[in-house]
Amino acid sequence: MRCICLVALVGLPGAGKTSLCTWLLAQRAAIRVRHIVHLCYDDFLDVRSLGQPNYREQREHIFNVLEQLISAIQEDTDWPPQVQRTSSSGDRSSGRSHLILCDDNFYYRSMRHKLQQLCRNVGCVYGQIHMATSLDSCLRANSTRSDASRVPEDVVRQMNERLEPPGAEAWERNSFTLKDLDAELPALLDFISTLLDMPATKTPSPANRPPQDQSQVHSLDLLLRTRIRALIQGLTKEQQKGLAGRTLNNRRKEILTKFRTESGGKALDYYVNLLN
Repeated sequence: MRCICLVALVGLPGAGKTSLCTWLLAQRAAIRVRHIVHLCYDDFLDVRSLGQPNYREQREHIFNVLEQLISAIQEDTDWPPQVQRTSSSGDRSSGRSHLILCDDNFYYRSMRHKLQQLCRNVGCVYGQIHMATSLDSCLRANSTRSDASRVPEDVVRQMNERLEPPGAEAWERNSFTLKDLDAELPALLDFISTLLDMPATKTPSPANRPPQDQSQVHSLDLLLRTRIRALIQGLTKEQQKGLAGRTLNNRRKEILTKFRTESGGKALDYYVNLLN
């Protein structure tokens, strides 16, 4: 079976994820892989539908395409027509490895966990690259995009508030945080080479511990934010509102993490009441 390494790129719109993927495509011979696949979610998603029901449907469609791609690589069959196939490096000694770059924001940890679970179930190596570009830089870069691809500024700011960087969980251990692109590129290549050298094991997820559905996480997040707004509106002083907002938002992130790690059985209201 061919070795497949899937890497999720984490970061805000305008963080430089697509530019990094373009650079990595040019490094195929140096990385010594048979193919590098750039799966850019922007090619599938309509940014105007962010937060709408059909946006989740679009993401599910991309996930299905990714599953088909992995199966096609493993079984040496035709790739899905939505995925562009790059030419190989021509060096057969480079091995049979394939590197898939999933170019999306992945600001929720649960979005990335779904990819990690897929890799675990089908026998791929999973890794993450966190583009830790500042919000101001991302806003400037996003503002230069065409109207069709530009993400509304308020949405970028919301993503920045909600973004959950790679943590200490075992499934996120293969992570690389990129802060200075020019200075850290050699270290990044070493990181990718390390991933490609890792053995891929197929370990299906336990049936009694499914990951929380992303739609449930999103619904809980909306409920928590509504509750926070109601609590803050009851305050009179702006200074009190600012302090309460920061405290409650930190608590909101803790509650979302708790919700993701638990196996279910509790109503969403239970978690909302944890804010009190």
